[in-house]
Amino acid sequence: MEEIWYTDLSDQELWSRLINGDEGALAFIYNTWFPSLYKYGMKLHADSSRIKDCIHDLFATLWHSRANLSVTDNIRFYLFASLKRNIIKHSRREGIFRLFGTLGTDNHSYMPSHEQKIIDDQSHDERKQKLSRVIDKLPKRQKEILYLRYYEGLSTEETAEIMSLSVNSTYVLLSKALNYLKNHSGELMVLIISWGDQHNSF
Repeated sequence: MEEIWYTDLSDQELWSRLINGDEGALAFIYNTWFPSLYKYGMKLHADSSRIKDCIHDLFATLWHSRANLSVTDNIRFYLFASLKRNIIKHSRREGIFRLFGTLGTDNHSYMPSHEQKIIDDQSHDERKQKLSRVIDKLPKRQKEILYLRYYEGLSTEETAEIMSLSVNSTYVLLSKALNYLKNHSGELMVLIISWGDQHNSF
């Protein structure tokens, strides 16, 4: 019942409760965003245990330094940016930083009817595999911008800040990535754009 109550709060209200020492708010934020943070982290580093450690460190830091936190109205953006900084910090310390293996391996899919699923599975899997092969040829930064902008549904401004780019540079980089996909596999543009539509509600 309490968790349902948390779902009724805006990001700003939920974050304010965290700042004021509400452990339930911290737990709700963790449970809500851990899966998405883990998926993004695995695009930045291959070590699953390291990503989990970085996420746990992030939330431990949030709790212990909550009195110094600024109010935010976009928790997802704050967490993604913070996690990336944590991973880079740990990776530099280890001398390791590998960005993105492949895209298109997520399990976030809608649930069609059983009959429709049978009909669609093969062609959908083929499209995803083809898209993964095409995207895997992109430079690392272009892979990252596609993931943040279309898979996670972040705005151009949020993507720019996470990637430490100007907004103009973000548009240029995104345009290069999309042009590559269009030139090499135009029919797959529909699939990648649909990622953003499916995940904008995250």
